Amino acid sequence: MGNSKNQEINDLSSYIKNLSDQDIKVLLLKLKNEMMKDDASWQQIKEILNSIKEKNSKVLLDIAPLIV
Repeated sequence: MGNSKNQEINDLSSYIKNLSDQDIKVLLLKLKNEMMKDDASWQQIKEILNSIKEKNSKVLLDIAPLIV
């Protein structure tokens, strides 16, 4: 499971690097950091995902396969 989590984070990191929208980048970095925590809070992740959806729903569709 550890390798899978690391691969997801690496793929998400690559996606983030290629973004130009700074607001979305900040949200995705928050999401990435929250997901890396051993005691990650589903509520916090859900709030970040909702913020991403509100800003740009296409980004949420793009990252979904990277984080599940």
